Amino acid sequence: MKRLLLIEDDDTFGILLAAYFKTASYLTERVGSAEAGLKRLDRESWDAVIIDLNLPDEDGIVLTRMVRARSSIPIVVVTGRHGAEDRLLALEIGADDFITKPFEPRELVLRLNNILRRGERQDKNPAIRLGCAGGELDLAGRTLLNGAGDRIDLSAVEFAMLAVLARSPDRVLTRAQMIDAVTSGDAPETERAIDIRISRLRRKLAEAGLDAALLKTVRGYGYKLETTPRLQAGSTGRSSRRDA
Repeated sequence: MKRLLLIEDDDTFGILLAAYFKTASYLTERVGSAEAGLKRLDRESWDAVIIDLNLPDEDGIVLTRMVRARSSIPIVVVTGRHGAEDRLLALEIGADDFITKPFEPRELVLRLNNILRRGERQDKNPAIRLGCAGGELDLAGRTLLNGAGDRIDLSAVEFAMLAVLARSPDRVLTRAQMIDAVTSGDAPETERAIDIRISRLRRKLAEAGLDAALLKTVRGYGYKLETTPRLQAGSTGRSSRRDA
């Protein structure tokens, strides 16, 4: 059984959601505050966490950022706020998905199933490592290794995006292809969300000392992951000969 931590202060909604996840074979436990959620995440092993934005002691966006800084655990954010700003910010700081109330509990279960299924598929390739921006993408560990062998934690969606790009090096993938690679029809990404995730990936590559410039935007089309840096204009890769 998958272990799910639900951080939700609304008792009625939280009890309903926990009961529904139980019928979907999730062992679900609920806490009502950010502080309690962080303690449980630090002390115990979980397969995923659902975070409500409107918590009594901390904004859910801040909590999402704190959880992502500590772990690559799959995160789904839920909220009653209907503005696009919160959704985009949650994705930018590392949430794997975002859903706005009201929603059908079954939809949330499907979204979480999709995230966890991607991770399970990647675990079936234990011996494969792919080159990625001067580092290596470890398909078994679902993480990125820099040149020194240090691990750079990625969210499930971030890893899926890098994996599909690394499997087709130097090939341009459209945003639609990226969406197909990281979601199913039950919970589709948007092109804007893909752009935000790519920006976050570039920051992570740069912070890890990798060559973020190899993750290229092809304007009006999509993205590609180059295998080697291009020479700057005017450079031939050889020493210039001086006139006699």
